[in-house]
Amino acid sequence: MTRTRLTTLTLGAALSLTVSGTAVVACSGDDEPTNGGGGSETAGGGGTGGGGGGGGSTSDEPGGTGPRPAQAESLRMHLDLIELAHLAEIDHHGTYIDFGTPARAKYTLGNWRPTNGNGVGWLSDGAEGDETFTYAGRMARLYFDVREAGPLTLRMRLRAHGTRRLQIYLNGRSTAIPEGGVSFAEGTDFADYDIAIPADLVRVGENQVQLAFGGTTPVEGQDVSVAMSSVRVIPGEAPGAEESWVEPLYDGLVTRVQIGETERPALLARTPTTLTYYVDVPEHAHLVFGVGTDSTTTGASAHVRVQAEGGQAQELWTGSVGQRWNDQSLDLSSFAGEIVRIDLSADGGDATRVAWSAPSIMLDPPEAAPATQPAQNVVVLLIDTLRASKLRAYNPQSRVRTPILDGIVEHGTLFERAHSQENWTKPSVASVLTGLTPSTHRAITTEARLPASAELVSETFDGAGFHTASFLANGYVSDRFGFDQGWDHYTNMIREGRSTEAEDVFREAGDWIEQHHDGRFFVYIQTIDPHVPYDPPAEFLQMYDPRTDYAGQVSPRRTGELLEAAKGNNPSVVFDQSDLTRLEGLHDGEISYHDRELGRFLERLQTMGVAENTLLVITSDHGEEFRDHGSYGHGHSVYQELIQVPLIFHRPGLVPEGRRVAQPVSTLNLSQTVLELADVRGLRAAEGRSLVGDMRGQVPSHPALAFTNMLDDKRVVRARRWKMVLSGINAKMFDLESDPGERNEITDLTRHPIAARFLRIHLGQYLGSRDRGHWWQATQREGTQIQTEQAEMDDTIRAQLRALGYAN
Repeated sequence: MTRTRLTTLTLGAALSLTVSGTAVVACSGDDEPTNGGGGSETAGGGGTGGGGGGGGSTSDEPGGTGPRPAQAESLRMHLDLIELAHLAEIDHHGTYIDFGTPARAKYTLGNWRPTNGNGVGWLSDGAEGDETFTYAGRMARLYFDVREAGPLTLRMRLRAHGTRRLQIYLNGRSTAIPEGGVSFAEGTDFADYDIAIPADLVRVGENQVQLAFGGTTPVEGQDVSVAMSSVRVIPGEAPGAEESWVEPLYDGLVTRVQIGETERPALLARTPTTLTYYVDVPEHAHLVFGVGTDSTTTGASAHVRVQAEGGQAQELWTGSVGQRWNDQSLDLSSFAGEIVRIDLSADGGDATRVAWSAPSIMLDPPEAAPATQPAQNVVVLLIDTLRASKLRAYNPQSRVRTPILDGIVEHGTLFERAHSQENWTKPSVASVLTGLTPSTHRAITTEARLPASAELVSETFDGAGFHTASFLANGYVSDRFGFDQGWDHYTNMIREGRSTEAEDVFREAGDWIEQHHDGRFFVYIQTIDPHVPYDPPAEFLQMYDPRTDYAGQVSPRRTGELLEAAKGNNPSVVFDQSDLTRLEGLHDGEISYHDRELGRFLERLQTMGVAENTLLVITSDHGEEFRDHGSYGHGHSVYQELIQVPLIFHRPGLVPEGRRVAQPVSTLNLSQTVLELADVRGLRAAEGRSLVGDMRGQVPSHPALAFTNMLDDKRVVRARRWKMVLSGINAKMFDLESDPGERNEITDLTRHPIAARFLRIHLGQYLGSRDRGHWWQATQREGTQIQTEQAEMDDTIRAQLRALGYAN
């Protein structure tokens, strides 16, 4: 078989082809763009819409003469599928994985733990001439989707470095394929190797391939086994040597194509090719595109198929491909709220060049945002250890009474699926105040501290002329760990040995505001009442556990050490049901007590005359477990009871009232949001984004998912009802709509192939990104770099942290 690498250089230019490593120029025949002249001119037909998902509509100009399809003019961009071409799967005689390019991250989990023996094993990308590649370590893994059962051939193009042997393991099987392994040829050139995979090892849905190489050698400071250029997943047996296939390289996929007199950006491929996107479809969405060919050959057809997770594939449109742009707008409204797979397919003809012009997911234009005045003042209240499900606004079945919070929700905007960046205080709060992910700010261990180079939102407000103050009741959010930056007034009650009760924290904050509300102010308050030790006033314990004869082991001031002792596989403390009733009664009582004190604080702001001009934001750093999954407290898992937290914004006239936002978001976005609502510029290094558009009913113009970290071991991605947890190399999913308590983990990802692939693709892109603030982009500039620092841990700070239940 002859290999042909097809790369489009520029519009109207000859195509540079590499055949068996030799560059040639094709200037005639099928490969020469017609540019509207020469040969017969065949307009593409209008096509037919089909299925229940929506129909097509042609523009007034059947041969679309604008730079984009005319239907796009009245719509708003959501996803530009050309800009997201690296997230598309390309099937041209099999799924083609192009290494050394932005397109490979979705198959390799990005660069997740590359040098760890339990990682996926892909190292740096490289290029030599027109050959792109990715170095692999001793072990490497691939994840790809298969639509139909049957045997496969894996065609790997690679150059061996530190090994001459490869063994392949598929889907966790212990038997190598082939049994004796694959031997590599001597030499320094890239070569193709075909490996036959029997049908009984192949799964419909996600397949995982483990590549085990025989050794490594140092290359550019890395331990390298091979340089992988491409992998093609071919259904059935490999073709004979007489067949010639074009390699659908990522670098040649996006180009500009001129058909007739109209030049447009387009995705260009030869028939037969299917480009597949996995998309979270918002309401009022349309798929807008044009399709055509600059080839003189005819007979090609184009098809658009959409399939939702759990549904059947629907062919929304089919039409002939001619030498004019055939513009379409397909209604996706019946797929709103679903994760779908969209196939843009072209077949027929003789390897016809088919161009998909400006394919986009577009939305009806939003309502005009009302004219508003920015917030004069900002108060951010972080209630330590408050899981979202304790509040009736998130969980109507909750017994916990919080009338003040309920009223705030009624007149504000609530994010239903807000996630913290970590499951314990320091890294989570660091992300809230800097807008940086834990992977960037690195304040993720007991001793780590935020360095001065990490800009806090307090510094931004301070630079804008605001009075700034913090009132902190957690020892991890202290000067010792770098949180004292940018405050005119800084106080940490734990570090200063003072009361951390909500009434005292709120009183101090109120006193300061009373003295400084002559100008604009930014106040950050972190209360700690729902955190151990649980010790609410008696009247609040009585709400949830009125027993006077309880004689168990739970003592309010010892709850921290008791919960720590009850964790793990061999706990030294075991709670019975009576103990659990007391524990949760104490915790819930703390939440209700805190709510009362919050109400008194807000009344005081009202009396001062600043409440109407003050933006109030309420959130938490993490939740708390009460044997939901066999443990207690926090810091040990990524179940929802620990990472789903409240996120509520309130300021009448500025923040929409009574609005609930279902899109998953992260507390990482809090700082940028309050800055925009206060009309303050800054925090340019932050990796979060403003949520103001979300509050006003707008959908971001990029994939919007929520990510959570747990140290360097676990990653979580959330989209709609679906959640994926990556632990080491093992992934599992949860359907949080049918299983909100996460009792039924889904380890067989083939049960939900479309949702699983959507999450896997976007998680891989995120893990492979250097600029996490724009993780979805193909071109990754160098992101924010923070130098890790270590705090001095003396006996005093350790004792203060132990008093909060941090035994280690």
